[in-house]
Amino acid sequence: MPVFFSLIQRDIRQAWRNRLDVSIGLVFFVVVAALFPLAIKPSPELLEQIGVAVIMVCGLLANLLTLNRLFEEDWADGSLLQLLLLPIPNALMVLAKMIAYYLTIGIPLSLVSLLLHTQYQLAPGLMWPIFAAIVLMMGILSALGALSSALTLGLRQAGLLMSLLHLPLCAPVLIFASRAVYSSAENGFAEWWLLGALLLGTWFFIPVAAAAALRLAVE
Repeated sequence: MPVFFSLIQRDIRQAWRNRLDVSIGLVFFVVVAALFPLAIKPSPELLEQIGVAVIMVCGLLANLLTLNRLFEEDWADGSLLQLLLLPIPNALMVLAKMIAYYLTIGIPLSLVSLLLHTQYQLAPGLMWPIFAAIVLMMGILSALGALSSALTLGLRQAGLLMSLLHLPLCAPVLIFASRAVYSSAENGFAEWWLLGALLLGTWFFIPVAAAAALRLAVE
């Protein structure tokens, strides 16, 4: 466990040193979500109808923009091989990097979503459901992103391949997260349970699969 927590602290410190690179996804999220209403008819009813979906899609694209931070830097400088040789299971190493990524990328994106609530004339009661849905969605996307990043690590045109692999996997998550926000106003919880199940399932199984893909990448 000391090695596990040291890995989390290491990645958080690296993210802080490279905070300009980390903030790219955050800036993208804010700018795109803020500019989108300018490209359509400025109708409060229309903004309210599309607001939740736009915020979710912007969060998904911002996540995709920052996925290369998971393993690419460690692979480029050779430290990934050393991480795979640590005296802990490789799946735990991947899990530590997923947690650090979620804390430095997923949580800030979720917090910023609170500021975008009024941009789309959404009902005040939807603010916290949107925040909760994005928190769960970013957790699932962080896990799926770890798998996509590991599978395409070291390949030519890795960014394009990762996008083609990652986006179809994220479609169900995007649908459930958007529906969960609206179902909360109707006292429905089915979509929330699905998001929770996806979160637990991805964080349990994906570290093992991503660790196997990383071992193939460094061989």
